[in-house]
Amino acid sequence: MDQRYQVIIVGGGPVGVALAVELGQRDISCVVVERHMTPQRIPKGQNLTHRSLEHFYFWEAVDELRAARLLPTGYPIGGITAYGDLMSDHWYVPVGRESYGDYFFQANERLPQYLTEEVLRARMAELHSVTSMFGWSAEAIEQDDHGVRVTISEENGPGRQALEADYVVGCDGARSTVRERFGIQREGTDFDQKMALLVFRSRELHEGLKRLPERTVYRALSPDLKGVWQFFGRIDVGEGWFFHAPVPRDATTENYDFHGLLQRAAGFDFTVEFDHIGFWELRVAVANTYRHGRAFIAGDAAHSHPPYGAYGLNSGLEDVTNLGWKLAAALNGWGGDAL
Repeated sequence: MDQRYQVIIVGGGPVGVALAVELGQRDISCVVVERHMTPQRIPKGQNLTHRSLEHFYFWEAVDELRAARLLPTGYPIGGITAYGDLMSDHWYVPVGRESYGDYFFQANERLPQYLTEEVLRARMAELHSVTSMFGWSAEAIEQDDHGVRVTISEENGPGRQALEADYVVGCDGARSTVRERFGIQREGTDFDQKMALLVFRSRELHEGLKRLPERTVYRALSPDLKGVWQFFGRIDVGEGWFFHAPVPRDATTENYDFHGLLQRAAGFDFTVEFDHIGFWELRVAVANTYRHGRAFIAGDAAHSHPPYGAYGLNSGLEDVTNLGWKLAAALNGWGGDAL
C-alpha cells in the first residue's frame, strides 16, 4: 500500500532535515528520503550566520547546536587576509560579522556541517509528524493536479516502495533529481577552475601561525590567482584544518604535490597528515524557477555556490524557513496558491 504524507522531502542533508523540522513543528506530516545513513564527515559549511542561529532558536535546538561546537567558547570567528603567503608582512583583519551582531537576536556560530546535521537529525527525531527514511533514494517522481508520487528504492537492499503527498521538495543538492525530473534549467557563471579541498592535521601549522592574531580562517591572496583565494580554515584549535585552493586541470590525488601547495600558501615548512583530498569546480548556478507545479527545490538544488563562508548552507536554511510556513499555510487552508 502506498504511504501518504502532506510533504515528501527528497534529500536529508541539513537543508532537507531543517525543512522537516520546520514542517514538523507545524504538525505537517512529512517524510525525508536520504540515501546516506549518516552525515558525511567533510568539514564544509562551518560558518553559521546570526540569522541561521535565530532559526535554530525557533527550532528549539540552538543550545544543542552551540554545545556541539569543536572550538572553545568565545574563540574568535573571523579571518585574516595576507598578500602572497601567511608569512607576509602585508596582512589585515577584515571587518566581519561581529560588526553587525548587535542587530540580531542570536550570535553567529562555527562548527563542521556534519555536527550541524547531527543536531538537526536529533531534533527531527523528536517530532511525531516526521518520518525519516535514511538509506533510500528517489527513483521516479510524478505529479498531477491532486498530488505527487515518489518511487523510492533501498540503497543497499531490494526494497522499493511508493510515497504519495500533496507536495514534494527537492533538497537533494546541485545534481538534484527533482530539478532534473521537471526540466528546471539553471544559469550562472562557470570560472573554469578546478579547486582542491584538503582536510588534514598539523600542529606545526597551528604553532607557525601564532605570529598572527588568532582567527578561524587565514587567506593567502596573490595577483597570479586572479582573485581566487587559497585559504586555511580551522576545524578545531591546535590540529584540525581544511584548505581550499586552485589547482591545474590535470591534478589528481596521485600526481600533484599537495603538501608543497600547503607550504607555499603558508610561507613555511610544516608536517601534515591528510584525512581527505577532493576536488570541486568553481562555479555559481541559479535555477530559473524554484517551483514546478507541486514540486519545489531548495538549497543547492536551487542555487549552488562555491563553498566559501557557507553561503550555500545559510541560504538553504533561509529557503526552507521561508518555504516551510508557506506550505503549512497552504495545507492548512489559510494560504492560497499564490503564496
